[in-house]
Amino acid sequence: MKRLRKHRKKIVAGLLVLLAVLVLFVRDRPIARAAPHALAIPPAPALAAPVRACWAEMGRNEALGQVASAGFTHIRTWEVTVAGLVVRHPKGDLVVDVGNSSAFAKEIVEYTYLDRKWLELLPGSNRIVATAPEALRALGVSADALTVVVSHAHPDHMGGLVDLPRARVLMPEEELAFARRHQGDLSVHVVPAHARALADRTSVLVFAPRPYETFDESADIFGDGSVVVVKLFGHTPGSVGVFVNVTPSLRMFHVGDAVNVVEAVERRLTKSVIMASTDVSGAGADAAVARIAQLHEAEPGIAILPAHDRAAWARVFGEPGRCVGP
Repeated sequence: MKRLRKHRKKIVAGLLVLLAVLVLFVRDRPIARAAPHALAIPPAPALAAPVRACWAEMGRNEALGQVASAGFTHIRTWEVTVAGLVVRHPKGDLVVDVGNSSAFAKEIVEYTYLDRKWLELLPGSNRIVATAPEALRALGVSADALTVVVSHAHPDHMGGLVDLPRARVLMPEEELAFARRHQGDLSVHVVPAHARALADRTSVLVFAPRPYETFDESADIFGDGSVVVVKLFGHTPGSVGVFVNVTPSLRMFHVGDAVNVVEAVERRLTKSVIMASTDVSGAGADAAVARIAQLHEAEPGIAILPAHDRAAWARVFGEPGRCVGP
């Protein structure tokens, strides 16, 4: 009996490790393929002048590769970026996502202890590289004449709006309603201060029944095919993906947090147990991964940009603060 008590902690630890391995093994299987879908290949962008795309980095972090996706990952370290995808367009500058608020620590002080620690552990743990205005200014972008497309309303994607009070915002109706529901409550999904920052400057992003690639609906921001938004609901009720077409051969697809790393698309894997807890719909999130994987198989030349996969951004841009295009 004494021997059993003496080794109880080791036994419990061993059982927990065994359970973790079993969970990883079970989840190390591709999710179901998306249903067959016609491929609506878009025409080349009808650009009146050159368009450039840039990487504005607001934060960095590192995590075990195992945290990034379900199953046994092939990457040892998940290099995390908190970034904005900037499009320098003749009709005006646009950025997809703006990182976190510079006042984040103060904005979550009234949360319960556990919720505050959760927020500090996930979006709050990223090392600040620059505030949204600083990162944009370094690229020559004026925060006073800027359109922001928010991939979804989580703090490390929308919080930077607090520091960009004059920027115009575009969001799908579902995501705008999701954010507004949390203006007055302390949700870990949407910080109230970030939801309030949407007031008086947010327009609903309207989707037309116009197929684009493997998606049934799309919204062409500039009307020339350079920036096209599609629905990727699942991570949140109104998550979106954004195609940026700089030239016919230089195309990228910003997928927000639908996946954390490109590997998840290539292997058709859902998220790790930890990161899946941030999805509002597990089934919807899996469907989004399947649709992205379907696109990647059909159009491998399109660079997939998960919002936080620093390696994927580096393959396209080289390093933060760089632009690509004519």
